[in-house]
Amino acid sequence: MYKLTWKDQSFMSFLHYMFTLYFYKLPPRIELITKLLKQHWSNYLADKHKQSYDQALSSMAGIFIRRGDKMPEDSFWSRHKHWRNISLYVKAVVDEEIRRKENFTSIFVMTDDVEAMQSIMQYSSLPSSPSSTELFAQKHLRGRQILYNVYAPQACFNPFTRIGYDQFLVNINFLVRYATFIVGHTDSNVGQFLEEIIYSRTQLTPHVPTQTYVKNAPDTF
Repeated sequence: MYKLTWKDQSFMSFLHYMFTLYFYKLPPRIELITKLLKQHWSNYLADKHKQSYDQALSSMAGIFIRRGDKMPEDSFWSRHKHWRNISLYVKAVVDEEIRRKENFTSIFVMTDDVEAMQSIMQYSSLPSSPSSTELFAQKHLRGRQILYNVYAPQACFNPFTRIGYDQFLVNINFLVRYATFIVGHTDSNVGQFLEEIIYSRTQLTPHVPTQTYVKNAPDTF
């Protein structure tokens, strides 16, 4: 049996990179909804913060939380028999803010879990509850501008329906185009795709470590 050499692996990586870079094309309807979503939030944030339209999304982070039927694929679930809590995703955002010495002005949330989305929205607008198990998330999301796909039912996506899958693609496209930092999980094929497409688009850009990239949500504090 033929065994791949490092040259074979390097060439395969190159082909994968070229495919990701040049063949990542979405249907016109997805591009249109992404544009409308960008216009919606840019107008909203520009009016709210009295800033220019072009600067409204200039420092946006993204959080990707995939739950649903992904238990067998999730290493955290396999070890602990429950999902990562929201605080672990938020910790990755806060750690990056400390590293960059700047705050993200907004956070776009992409998830298939209605409860997770509702919790994040509540944490950003309601006072902290001492009895909560998500004190870190409540503390650091309080007052944050949470963005989401306003065209998706319940602000979430369901990849098993046509409209849900379309909005899933819109979310992906929105994050790739406008997020300056994304927290996800590499156990997910979507998380891996985000890493690959963003890397392929930015690897030749000067100072890429300070620009858009994807980080795996931590397992512990």
